[in-house]
Amino acid sequence: MSFNLGSSHEQTESFDMPTGAYGAPDPMIHGLTNPRQNLGVSHPLETSERNFHQNRLQREMVLMRNIQGLHAPIRLAMELKAADQVGRHPFLPSSNVMRDVLLARDEEIGFEDILNPVEFREQMLQPHAVVEKKLRLL
Repeated sequence: MSFNLGSSHEQTESFDMPTGAYGAPDPMIHGLTNPRQNLGVSHPLETSERNFHQNRLQREMVLMRNIQGLHAPIRLAMELKAADQVGRHPFLPSSNVMRDVLLARDEEIGFEDILNPVEFREQMLQPHAVVEKKLRLL
């Protein structure tokens, strides 16, 4: 019985990796390699999960257009654009509360809420220097 699924046996690819005298690539000759360039998709669901919120927003926009008319998705898009342009100092990170409320994600606890809090970011800049750079005074 066929379910139109592809073969579970994938074709293997062979590649030649330049090696030096000790069996490791020589970075002075071949340059440094970025590991992210060599990585493939680790799981078939990874791309789906990465684009989940964007796909859900597009699906909700189409549903709103079919039910309420063209004005509803245009109004939501306008409100989202206004929420993204809220003015605050460049050295203060945005909490995106307004955007989360508009997208009904304010009551969810997601991956980004636990593993990417603003207060633990490595980039802590001097407020005066950031404002001067933003205003092109430096």
